[in-house]
Amino acid sequence: MEKELIRTGLWAGLALLLACGGCSKDEDGESGGAGNVKGVEVTVTPDRESILRNPFSGWVLYAGLGDGLADDYWAQYDHLECPSVPEGYVKVSDYASMLLIRIRWADANPERGVYIWDEGVNTKQAQRLRMLMEGAEERGLKLVFNFTADSRDFTYQMVPEYVREEIEAAGREVYWSKNGATDLWTPYPDDPAFQECYAEFMRAFAAKFDDPDITAFIGGFGIGLWGEYHSCIYSTGDDSPREAVFDWVTNLWKETFKNVPIAVQVHRWIGTKTQWDEDKYDPDSERLVQKAVDMGFSMQSAAFGMHTYFSTWEKSMLKKNRYLRPIASEGGWVRKHGISAIQGDGYSDWGDVRRGEYEDAIGSCVNTMDFRYNSNINEGETWSWFNEAYEYVLKFIREGCYRLYPDRLTLPETLTNGSKATLAHRWVNLGYSYCPTNIPQYHDKYKVAFALLDPETKQPVKLYFDEQAQPCDWHKGARTQYTFTFDVGTVAAGNYKWAVGIVDTSKQNAIGIRLAAKDRVTPDGWVELSDVRVE
Repeated sequence: MEKELIRTGLWAGLALLLACGGCSKDEDGESGGAGNVKGVEVTVTPDRESILRNPFSGWVLYAGLGDGLADDYWAQYDHLECPSVPEGYVKVSDYASMLLIRIRWADANPERGVYIWDEGVNTKQAQRLRMLMEGAEERGLKLVFNFTADSRDFTYQMVPEYVREEIEAAGREVYWSKNGATDLWTPYPDDPAFQECYAEFMRAFAAKFDDPDITAFIGGFGIGLWGEYHSCIYSTGDDSPREAVFDWVTNLWKETFKNVPIAVQVHRWIGTKTQWDEDKYDPDSERLVQKAVDMGFSMQSAAFGMHTYFSTWEKSMLKKNRYLRPIASEGGWVRKHGISAIQGDGYSDWGDVRRGEYEDAIGSCVNTMDFRYNSNINEGETWSWFNEAYEYVLKFIREGCYRLYPDRLTLPETLTNGSKATLAHRWVNLGYSYCPTNIPQYHDKYKVAFALLDPETKQPVKLYFDEQAQPCDWHKGARTQYTFTFDVGTVAAGNYKWAVGIVDTSKQNAIGIRLAAKDRVTPDGWVELSDVRVE
């Protein structure tokens, strides 16, 4: 999407505080220089509008592989009604960064060792997965996956039949539930055969999708009601296997998904047989969720905007970790359930619900928000966002997603081969969410780099990495300044352009995080700053 999305003036009323630590302090709030740093001062005009599609940031489209997915899914979303734009419709993917695909284990793994992404598998679910993946790639969207391995509350078996055969062959049982006239079974999550089969599936899934070029993040362990890891039923009839199962699945995911972020559900009854009990919470839930976060898990919640279910406990857990791990948000209310469902929360209409979701999301500094799907497009949450709350779609792009840029720099005008040089740079994050370069799955691969660009080709000739500058430290409301002294090394004498960017060192130092700079951005994403001569 181009920069015409949002047309707003300057931010007002923000007290921009200065960060300390290893950074130089900027006492007057204006000068980009630090101490005795000499050179040309450069200011960068921020881009407050564009969708930057940075890692773990932005709106997320939703889809699944079941019969509820329309065959013309992409056509519907490429021409979604929106009265707020002159054309009268929008291409939803222009506003999004990711596509979430809900994975039902039985669909993805119909037979042991057979997976729908394998060449030659042509089930309806395999066709849908290919359609979604191809469409996402065409539209520049990374993939997100949630899992379901519990059949309750569905009319379709969620777990492959071979799993039941393995369990019963070992002399154990599954448990049964009924939805209307449909009898369904689910394995106990503490059953050894279930764990063996599920681990085998997850390892196969990771072999295909633990790739940051394809996948943005992984969420939803699949255990418990709706795969949200509550309302769990164990073979013992009580919650005694709870922590052992929690440790098993979190260790499995940590060992299996090494290169893409993984998320734990922040639920006050996580891993227990309870779904909800008024305003109470299980005293071990905070400890278990924190254990996963400390292992490197990101966080997710599916109750944003629900005043009862997203309350003090949930907000406290997210706030406690909001700059340690990214947060994926999902709204709780579903429009097709009707207006009476939301009145208990004090909402007047569905546009008001969207406002409530947005305010909860911003209050928790989330990295993503959701465009959920309904096969009846006019009943879905995505339709609602664009027809009843379009301003909040734009506000999250502008105010919620992290938007990083160096507002002021002091740069040397000449460099001498074999000598040292010093520059100063100050950074701002315009968004409420943080840039999660500190999560273990990113392997510290994102680096702030200053480049000498060839003025003709716009390609870097020399890079200088400032290791002290950590994008995860740049939070809304603070300017963070650094003084950087470096060895010039050996560079062919001549005239160059200073440029700055955040590179991905695993991709031969290509730009990995797009900066929110309005002007002087090269096609590759470098922000040009000033002229420099090497002698």
